[in-house]
Amino acid sequence: MDIVNELIVALVTASNDVETLERQDARRLIEAAIRQIGDLQAQQGVGDDGAATALERVASDLERLTPDALQRELRHGADILRRLQPTIDPEPVLPAHQPDGGDGGNY
Repeated sequence: MDIVNELIVALVTASNDVETLERQDARRLIEAAIRQIGDLQAQQGVGDDGAATALERVASDLERLTPDALQRELRHGADILRRLQPTIDPEPVLPAHQPDGGDGGNY
């Protein structure tokens, strides 16, 4: 999921530089987020909760957004991706020592 991580970083970075961010770059990032959100929802069997649709409306009306609103939307896209991003299964927990020696250990 390196692509998702890179997109999250790009969205947050862009939101921090919103005053100098070109609107076409913002549109490109939001459209990439929309595609990734759709892909992640499909992979996880999660229905569209309206998040991608809301971002599509933002992308279509980008020129009207104030810098603060654009910053919020870029961060919102990053948050949605963070929520949908699959988590890595933690390291398996080793079984506790069994008193009868059934675990093969010499404790």
